[in-house]
Amino acid sequence: MRNTGWSIDQNLQVNGNQTVGVDLQVNGNQTVTGSLQINTSSSIVNHLGVGGVIEAGDSVKAATQLMALNQPTLPVSLPVLQQFRYYNPGVAGQPGLVLTGTAGNQYILFVDESSGTPHLAIQPV
Repeated sequence: MRNTGWSIDQNLQVNGNQTVGVDLQVNGNQTVTGSLQINTSSSIVNHLGVGGVIEAGDSVKAATQLMALNQPTLPVSLPVLQQFRYYNPGVAGQPGLVLTGTAGNQYILFVDESSGTPHLAIQPV
């Protein structure tokens, strides 16, 4: 299903893949069994369910939570105590996971491998 831009006031369900060339706006729910690719922007008011992969060239935003539902698997090796690194703002456009703190401030969570050992790091936006 390929289109240059849609506005849908109800639900949209696609049982394969969906590609939208420009914009997609859904005021209800959208369910895609395969993959979802939107080349410009997407606005979904309620629920987006994708059975495959969502790829974004820019940002994926969630009003409340962005969740991974699978249970993580621990490696066989024993964990090593690592430090958590805090960086003052300074790198504009730092890639990572943007989280909102309890006071409403936004932070970017990323992995710092600059020392050769990976450390979890956080930086205010």
